[in-house]
Amino acid sequence: MAQDDGHHPLSRCLSIDLEVNKRSSRIYAFAGVRPDIGQSLTFPSVGRKFHQALRDLDDLSDNADFLLGHNIIAFDLPHLRSANPRLRLLRLPAVDTLRLNPLAFPRNPYHHLVKHYQDGQLTRASINDPELDARLTMEVFRNQLKALRDASPDLLTAWHWLTTMEDGDGFDKVFSFLRNSSVPSDADARHAIHASLDGISCQVRVREVMKYLSRHSWGLSYTLAWMSVSGGNSVMPPWVMHQFPEAGRLVRRLRDTACVERDCDWCRERHDARKELTRWFGFEEFRIKPSDDDGHPMQQSIVEAAMAGNHVLGILPTGSGKSVCYQLPALSRYDKTGALTVVISPLVALMSDQVSGLEARGIDSCITVNGLLSMPERANALDRVRLGNASILLISPEQLRSVSLARALAQREIGAWILDEAHCLSRWGHDFRPDYRYVGRFIRKKAGEEPPPPVMCLTATAKPDVVSEIVDYFQKELDIRLKVFDGGTRRNNLEFVVVPTGEADKFTNVHMIAMADLPESEPGGAIVYCATRRQTEEMAEFLRMKGMNADHFHAGLPPETKKNIQESFISGELQVIVATNAFGMGIDKPDVRLVIHADIPGSLENYIQEAGRAGRDQ
Repeated sequence: MAQDDGHHPLSRCLSIDLEVNKRSSRIYAFAGVRPDIGQSLTFPSVGRKFHQALRDLDDLSDNADFLLGHNIIAFDLPHLRSANPRLRLLRLPAVDTLRLNPLAFPRNPYHHLVKHYQDGQLTRASINDPELDARLTMEVFRNQLKALRDASPDLLTAWHWLTTMEDGDGFDKVFSFLRNSSVPSDADARHAIHASLDGISCQVRVREVMKYLSRHSWGLSYTLAWMSVSGGNSVMPPWVMHQFPEAGRLVRRLRDTACVERDCDWCRERHDARKELTRWFGFEEFRIKPSDDDGHPMQQSIVEAAMAGNHVLGILPTGSGKSVCYQLPALSRYDKTGALTVVISPLVALMSDQVSGLEARGIDSCITVNGLLSMPERANALDRVRLGNASILLISPEQLRSVSLARALAQREIGAWILDEAHCLSRWGHDFRPDYRYVGRFIRKKAGEEPPPPVMCLTATAKPDVVSEIVDYFQKELDIRLKVFDGGTRRNNLEFVVVPTGEADKFTNVHMIAMADLPESEPGGAIVYCATRRQTEEMAEFLRMKGMNADHFHAGLPPETKKNIQESFISGELQVIVATNAFGMGIDKPDVRLVIHADIPGSLENYIQEAGRAGRDQ
């Protein structure tokens, strides 16, 4: 592959590139390059009119074995045919480097093959330079041939048969050169496809797919390429998902649609919720409580429904493992199909806690995009989404209005939409945070003509009217019906006590309760909730005067101060945190031993959420 252009076995080609006016669809510039004879032609040029230049380009194609171009099949050839259908070069076999790239570089379709190559397009500093593009295309082609030589013999055999089936002689030349063999027989090709899918997909689904190979030759080619590197950070290019949507459908069919045959190793291993729980989190069993009427763990039932692609509303007490209900299906789906799970969450603290919790388990594919990120941090996060390095993306509902986020999501297949703390859709969606009511429209718009991906709503507090509102909302917006799993709000490991007090005695009572129920000899902390910012400051000062390691937390503090106080409390360095309701939801400190409400919360839902911070380690 290090040979000069003129001596390369596939160098006897004409590499072309066109510039076309988007409004009129007229060609206004083009170029052709012949590497084997060292000649090129560019239009516009002095003294050469358009149709004469086209004839000269036709002459330049004489004795060429094939045409080469980037997106030549769908773009350049139709425009040339429209300009002059009698061109001889139109009868030459065509090789399209855009079509070849996901086969050559499945691990990362955005691989910079050459300096100016990115995201399925040739980009350069100087615009309207078709000769440069034609030469870059040749460089892309050389790199693709080098990469394809490293592909397995079975993949090359399958691709040779599949690509030749639809686009004929051009790709036959490429794969005949790579394999040093002619087009494989149907039997050899089918055997190669079977071998390429062995051990990485459901064999029942493989047999189903083999029945209609001729209908989806390019889609199956890209499916085989992606599946050869599946489980990594690769994504199919958006143009593939748009032009060959069957590729994504085939991946989901082969790897994420369980069969019922007992001897299918793939499905019995990778579609078993308990085995996936052990694989990703190291636990042998799901949490026993709460359970359904048959005694089946509710957490497991929710995960199994989500892995089966159902729409779910799960109501579980705080501390009973709601996060695993979406994290496990999301990680399993990402590993099987490369799809992204988008989690809509109300608070930055909640998002950060989810990310750090997974990172502590060695899972670094969960990221968040929020308003507290710096511009470089945000750009890096969106790049990770776009390039396939993210399995789970946590955002607030307001981020759905972001153009940059929408562009990043457009590069990915969405595997599921999650609403964490789903009661916020009802409680906050009417006036306080109206972007919650935009969620359904965004999901519908992103799905387009396809059915929406699975939707999962999770909450610890949802009264019957809130449950009805959530279910009705998605029925109306997306025409889907959420299956409700109600595990209640009961926490057997919590004790609720009401202590009579008055304004004069409140601070002293809080201190006495904290001293009695927060043993110094054992790890753990306490949260004291107050109604106002001023009260949190005064209460924290009083407790410090009494010798307790306490600090206050409210929305008026600088972000860095809030972050430091929160981290000190979670790490155990800070014993007592006195806070407004700005603190709590999403704070996953397992050893909170005491929650004191010094003032009455604004609602029963608030009280359940805040009290539920205690005893998360059971």
